[in-house]
Amino acid sequence: MGLMWFEKDGETRLGARSEAGITALTGQDMVAALAETPVQGAAVSDPVTALPPVTPTAKILCVALNYVDHAKEANQPVPETPIVFFKTFDAMIAGGAPIRAPRMITQLDYEGELALIIGKRGFDIAKTDAWDHIAGVTTLNDVSARDIFKVKAGAASHLDWFSGKCLNQSTPIGPEVFPLSAIEDDLKAGTTRIRCLVNGEVRQDAPVADMIFDIPTMIAFISSRIPLNPGDIIATGTPPGVGAGTDRYLSKGDVVRVEVTGLPPMENTVA
Repeated sequence: MGLMWFEKDGETRLGARSEAGITALTGQDMVAALAETPVQGAAVSDPVTALPPVTPTAKILCVALNYVDHAKEANQPVPETPIVFFKTFDAMIAGGAPIRAPRMITQLDYEGELALIIGKRGFDIAKTDAWDHIAGVTTLNDVSARDIFKVKAGAASHLDWFSGKCLNQSTPIGPEVFPLSAIEDDLKAGTTRIRCLVNGEVRQDAPVADMIFDIPTMIAFISSRIPLNPGDIIATGTPPGVGAGTDRYLSKGDVVRVEVTGLPPMENTVA
């Protein structure tokens, strides 16, 4: 059973989705609800609109170049410490919602990832304590606009993370969030796989064991700079096989499916 935010009759609610349908929960704290078993509430009839499992005040932190072969396909050296950037709340959409991009974008790219939901506040968290700060897990597609990702500066160029990564209504997540325990054993063993398919064709497929920086390292690094708060999200990086590495970008009508072992697949169509 996964937790999700949804809208019905103009009201935003927290719910739990199972094969039987959606149950509206009495509380409004997703992180607290992730620790509750069983969840209690009233059944909700269709239709409902799924919302991204992100609050407007949450930090959305993304780790770049976290797989060796992805760094190579991007023609970038392998980083010695994590490279972290932010996404905005307005960039996020729920799994199942259309991926939208401005008409000027000609190189829209996919990046399937595992996302972590922080459950406990912490600053300068030790690696040995990192797992205790994770409440939940979900899928994420770090959709990127490659053609506006770089800004010319004379003979040189700079990466424009804002333009390349923060397009309005471009980044699918969830919509369901699951307790860490749902995939914890495989995740710690490194056997959890991240896959991304475009129109049914596998483009990305790698185990989390291939990450350059493991989950405790990411949490320790990020929290050494800023505090992590309940509800914050960390996108853990994408495997090789992105469109930029093969010159195969997304087009209108493409269906992008992200799979994380042990979690429901997430599908979105490019609008």
